[in-house]
Amino acid sequence: MKSMKLNKIRIFCAVAFFMPISILAQEEITKPMSLEECVNYALENNRNLKTTRMEEAIAETQVGETRSMGLPQVKFQSGMNYNYEVQKAFLPNEILGNPEPGFTPVQFSPEYDGNAAFSVSQLLFDGSYFVGLQAAKTLRELRQKESNQSEVETVEAITKAYYLVLITEERLKLLDANQEQLERVLKETKVLYENGFAEKIDVDRINVNYNNIQTENNKAKRSFDVSMDMLKFQMGMPINSPLELSGSISNLTLEAEEYLNKSENFDYRERSEFSILQVNQDLANLDLRNNKATHLPKLHANFSYGWNSGVNGTSELFDFSNNWLSFGAVGISIQWNLFTGLNRSSKMEKNRIQIEQIEIQKEQLKSSIDMEIKKAKDDLKSAKESMDVQKQNMALAQSVYEQIETKYKNGLASSRELLDAETSKKEAETNYYSSLYDAVIAKIELEKALGILY
Repeated sequence: MKSMKLNKIRIFCAVAFFMPISILAQEEITKPMSLEECVNYALENNRNLKTTRMEEAIAETQVGETRSMGLPQVKFQSGMNYNYEVQKAFLPNEILGNPEPGFTPVQFSPEYDGNAAFSVSQLLFDGSYFVGLQAAKTLRELRQKESNQSEVETVEAITKAYYLVLITEERLKLLDANQEQLERVLKETKVLYENGFAEKIDVDRINVNYNNIQTENNKAKRSFDVSMDMLKFQMGMPINSPLELSGSISNLTLEAEEYLNKSENFDYRERSEFSILQVNQDLANLDLRNNKATHLPKLHANFSYGWNSGVNGTSELFDFSNNWLSFGAVGISIQWNLFTGLNRSSKMEKNRIQIEQIEIQKEQLKSSIDMEIKKAKDDLKSAKESMDVQKQNMALAQSVYEQIETKYKNGLASSRELLDAETSKKEAETNYYSSLYDAVIAKIELEKALGILY
């Protein structure tokens, strides 16, 4: 009995201990996320970004790989051989004191031989080495710029998906309100019909519209789910994970004037594409310097020390104190390519053409960016104007519908007039949310064009 009570107490304590942790974890999962939080989550978890950042890590290892070429290179080599069939040399008999003409085979090599040696080589001078080291660091910078470009593209995708979810959510709320409103009208019309104040065709017409708005509402809900799943995918979040957004469309600023000073004082280096092109030009210049440096000599210092042995028995081979002799050398080696068949000149000419080519591409990109900024500003202004007009139309359509609904209830308007007003209201709402999304996209495109999206 005491054992059962003790087990119950233990279970109660365990539940009491883990329950707050479980509740806390659930709160963390279901906590509404702002746009900034969604972006930060994506920057940590987006798989494409992870792959791109691995290229940065690879470039970092290449810097170390190039740097290691200028450090001492230490080697150790050792080996032992059993010469089971020793090669012989033929010597004239007179050398061996034999008066008979001819040759005598003589064995010079031992049956067993061994060697062990250390060697050290140090690069003293190589013009290409220092250029290569700088090129490796520039390549690392290029990978960082490419990662930054991938981050901008990810932020763009997250921002568009985020606002699409918010706009779809707002439209869903409006559709729910419209459905409730039409459902109320349908019930009232049925009552009027039952009391002889409305015709069956009035009920049927409103019922058809009610069924249509139900279908439209269900379609919008599925569209909302797809938009939310797309946002999760862009963020690198599991599709089945719960996600709630905390932002609001009403807090979004869509005026193009706030970017006016930014566009007038625009620095092309704020665009990742231009920065990448600039780094590629730096790499081309370094390649030119490297080809120029190939006509310079390469200088190495060398040092070696080792031991060797040659005996006719295994026991003698392992007598290191008596049968192994040491040797060593120290020196300097030089390698100088005096003429390479005009190969170096051809490579240098190729580098100069590449540098000029990139310079033209930079000017072309500047013009493209200028046009992109101007177009993005014009698109935002047009989208904002269209959105304002559609917002007014939506308010007017709502007002007209309410007036027609009042007249309909008082018997002063037909069901056809009511349904026409309801159709116009839905069309105005659809146009407004479509123009709102266009305005949001135009704002994102302008921020991207100005290089301030991220």
